[in-house]
Amino acid sequence: MRIGLTAAAISFLAFTTVALAKPPADVADLVGARAPGAESEMQNRGYVDVRNNTWWNDGTKTCVRVHVSQGKYSAITTIKPSACGQGGSAGAAVECPPDLSQADLASHPGCSL
Repeated sequence: MRIGLTAAAISFLAFTTVALAKPPADVADLVGARAPGAESEMQNRGYVDVRNNTWWNDGTKTCVRVHVSQGKYSAITTIKPSACGQGGSAGAAVECPPDLSQADLASHPGCSL
């Protein structure tokens, strides 16, 4: 019984922590939006999908992970810039190849067309 209560308490705290995490202000309104339309809106707001629902905004230096459930954005959480391939010193310039294509954007986070 005691183990069951402990497990329930841990589950509740983990859920509460995730539920209370706020997305960045510039994309907070996309939580609950249908994924296909929200992806276009993320791009319109300067985000590049670097891999598996992980997005980088070079203008704000923000890396976020989008959680999708039943075809809708269920949560957007800020994560470390390194998860978006951003390393080294803060504010360092990103080298973007001059012939960058849409297909290459995922391998060059921080670059845009």
